[in-house]
Amino acid sequence: MTGIDRIRNSFENRGGIKLMTHVVGGYPSPGISERLVAAMASAGADLVEIQIPYSDPTADGPSIMNANAKARIAGTTTDMVIDMAGRLASSANIPILLMSYINPVYRYGIERFVARTLELGISGIIVPDYPADDELGLTEKCNRAGTAFVPLVTGGSTEERISEVCGASDSPFIYAVMRAGVTGRKTELTDEHIQFLEMAHRITGKYVAAGFGIWERVQVETLSRSAHCAVIGSAVTDIIEKEYSEGKDPTEAVARFIRAIR
Repeated sequence: MTGIDRIRNSFENRGGIKLMTHVVGGYPSPGISERLVAAMASAGADLVEIQIPYSDPTADGPSIMNANAKARIAGTTTDMVIDMAGRLASSANIPILLMSYINPVYRYGIERFVARTLELGISGIIVPDYPADDELGLTEKCNRAGTAFVPLVTGGSTEERISEVCGASDSPFIYAVMRAGVTGRKTELTDEHIQFLEMAHRITGKYVAAGFGIWERVQVETLSRSAHCAVIGSAVTDIIEKEYSEGKDPTEAVARFIRAIR
């Protein structure tokens, strides 16, 4: 089964809006970040994206930027995160995706990066700053490998642009960015957001995951009117930071949060 198949099955085989959670690989430590993903999967997350730490995470707010910095200081490497994602892909029983900015992927080698995801059973890749024209061939290589390259779309995009960007990828779902700027701040959902999500689904025919500023169950309930998946990152990262800074293992607190959101 390909990564694309695993993701499609995840969306098709369970009713209601799905939940994709986010963790920075290696934060607050390599061992804890791996246990966090397993805990989130057990608590009800339908997909998990694991971020490869990077020095300039331009789409991320303060919480995730801080997590990136601490993971890098601790010596977390791209290979370490890919290997961790591979272990979790074989044990967590949900699709595992890698999130990275393009620089670490480019330095690792595009073909090598895609080959490793295929080898380890990692289901998809999210690259928020990837050029839409696919000048590096990453989308095409993912399509050939059966790995979902997840396109990002924003509310300011035209229907034509959304169709062009998303049509190049075989990913079963797209990532709809709910507001301009960076992650972290809570997004107040409006009718305009709902209309954007409905339009993105109509134009692409793909499942739509909505992210940036999703913190509460009520937001997930609102999104269920027009999105197929809610993406939660900074809220989880804040819990990890609070628990770990107090000398606690954050896995149970994160699991409680996921169960409450579900």
